[in-house]
Amino acid sequence: MSGKSKKNILILMIRSMGWLVVSTLAILMLLNLMARYFSWWSASFRWPFFCFLLILNVFGLLIVNIHSWRRKRSLQELSHQLIVLASEKPETKITWETNSFPELQELIKAFNRVINHSQQLYQEELKVEKSKDEMMSNISHDLRTPLTTIIGYLGLVVNQNQTLSAEEQQKYIKTAYDKSNQMKVLVEDLFEFSKTQSQDVNLNLTQFSLGDLFAQLLASYELEAQQRGITLSYDISPKLIVMYGDSDKLARVFINLLNNAFKYADGATFIKLTAQIKERHMVEIHVANNGAAISSSAIKNLFDRFYRVDNSRNSSTGGSGLGLAIVKGIVAQHQGKIWVESDPDLTDFIIKMPLSQSEEESND
Repeated sequence: MSGKSKKNILILMIRSMGWLVVSTLAILMLLNLMARYFSWWSASFRWPFFCFLLILNVFGLLIVNIHSWRRKRSLQELSHQLIVLASEKPETKITWETNSFPELQELIKAFNRVINHSQQLYQEELKVEKSKDEMMSNISHDLRTPLTTIIGYLGLVVNQNQTLSAEEQQKYIKTAYDKSNQMKVLVEDLFEFSKTQSQDVNLNLTQFSLGDLFAQLLASYELEAQQRGITLSYDISPKLIVMYGDSDKLARVFINLLNNAFKYADGATFIKLTAQIKERHMVEIHVANNGAAISSSAIKNLFDRFYRVDNSRNSSTGGSGLGLAIVKGIVAQHQGKIWVESDPDLTDFIIKMPLSQSEEESND
């Protein structure tokens, strides 16, 4: 037994003895007063009653001390476990229970909830850090690849030891120019993606016709669609849907989805945009094509940044790998959600969002 425990037991014994002496004297005084004022209070009745009260007092004192000792032990055990958790295993919950003291047990439950919440925050922070590392790796790769090509081709052009024809020079310069544009697209997408992740970006809210926006966007793709044998169309129900949102950002959403359809929907013969008013002032928008289906495993990661269905990190299909991540971010800024459904007959990107954005929501 430690010196501290011995000291605590000694203090408890002294306190108990003091309480016993005081309570005994109080009982004797009470009995004497009763004998003085009540003639029927005889000595033969007085002393058994005194013994009964004394035993009751001792028993009560014992119960109080045991209760106090158990509470103190519970607090000491809790304090010990908190010290261990803080110094050695901060991720471990308190498994010890004290059913005798509900208030203390509630404190333990509250502490375990704090542990759980802290662990969730910690895991989220780890995921964010891992995501940042992956993002930096992808950015480095996507910038280094075209940059290496640019330096290589321009080096051939400016190298005086190389004898190049005008046609070869033009070819190398054009390749360097194309790769420069590829880098420009990546930088612009990175900038747009960072804005969708920021909490401080406000939406430029205006009223606009969704049908007019569809018509303008599809008109810009008519030539490419004709060259690839794809039919473009849109359908609005009702015929006029007026939205209150950031028309430029939403246009970026549909542009990215259309670009995605043209790049990856192999064998598609049509791309169709539809919009329909749903309950509670919601609009549901579909961007559908009948090209190659997306596998269910790919759908789970489709809106992750730098994810591509074919897992390629080359420029065969162009783009930055951020298009759908930007789409998801902009839709979320408009208090909406997006998901995709795909089967051999149809691949359908579905957006559901409020018709009108409040000023408070746009500032969140």
